Amino acid sequence: MSTVLVVDDDPTVRQILREYIEHEGHRVLEAADASFARRVLAKESVDLIFLDVLMHGESGTALCHSIKDDPECHGIKIVLLTGFDGERAWQQGLRSGADIFLVKPVNRQRIKVLLRELLSPADPA
Repeated sequence: MSTVLVVDDDPTVRQILREYIEHEGHRVLEAADASFARRVLAKESVDLIFLDVLMHGESGTALCHSIKDDPECHGIKIVLLTGFDGERAWQQGLRSGADIFLVKPVNRQRIKVLLRELLSPADPA
């Protein structure tokens, strides 16, 4: 069972994602901001993070960048979530090191596909 961290300052978004992810058989941890997410990452082994771009305090893109630069977090996949769909938003997400950039609202089928793509074991060479 993989562990997924959902970081979003909107409790409704966290609840929806929790339900979708748990339905697929994964363990879910939640954080309402970057500071709490850092505390979770210091204590828990996480395989995937769904991370909101715009949050109170530190932005999701800044947190994404620091996670990707941290050797202790090597291998964690990050899906950046945003309510904005535009070239500038996409570029900012890609520069932060995100693996996937997903525009809200999310739907169950898209989350199911992402979980399968990002959490499946690598094929042996």
